[in-house]
Amino acid sequence: MVERAPVIAAWGAGVDSTAMIIELVERGEPIDMVLFADTGSEKTDTYAFIPVFRRWMDRHNVASDIVRYEPRNFKHWPPYDSLGTNMLTNATLPSKAFGRGSCSLKWKVAPQDRWTAQWAPAIRCWGEGGRVVKLIGYHCSSADQRRYAHAEGYADPRYDYRYPLRELGWTRADCITRIERAGLPVPPKSSCFFCPAMRPHEVDALSRMNFAPSF
Repeated sequence: MVERAPVIAAWGAGVDSTAMIIELVERGEPIDMVLFADTGSEKTDTYAFIPVFRRWMDRHNVASDIVRYEPRNFKHWPPYDSLGTNMLTNATLPSKAFGRGSCSLKWKVAPQDRWTAQWAPAIRCWGEGGRVVKLIGYHCSSADQRRYAHAEGYADPRYDYRYPLRELGWTRADCITRIERAGLPVPPKSSCFFCPAMRPHEVDALSRMNFAPSF
């Protein structure tokens, strides 16, 4: 029987998951690994924040890694290595533009799951009949309530999903306060810089970033 299941935090480098990690670390709760899945098309300010917070995690003895989707079997030319160049190569738009959410599944969830499948603590846990605990940074706003309701009840034989911000009753404002209390800059909302789900004020904020997208 597994003594304690390994714990992985899914970090989007935005406000919610960053605050979640800070709070759990300060409470002394175990986090064995933090994973960030890089689409290659994040906002400039997000890329600037990533090394800042990874240094914070290093100081608090929290292991972290960056994973990426590795495209194979290209149908069109030229080959792509990011979500942005994927759209250019295939002459398409992000899946959100068509009412779907497969961007996150392909470029965020799948690379983290593939990394975890080769992680020794996970292999050992699964071999003993256990499940890895995955921390998700959904808070108590109406938008995240919809995402949580969609995910609630989803059964995965490999993972137990935990939502610490919801356990704490935190909103986005609480998350911002927690990051500031830790003496860290508040990151932008995590998304690709061309995500159709961005609101007008988020699109406007792009003009104030040191914007040099590589796609």
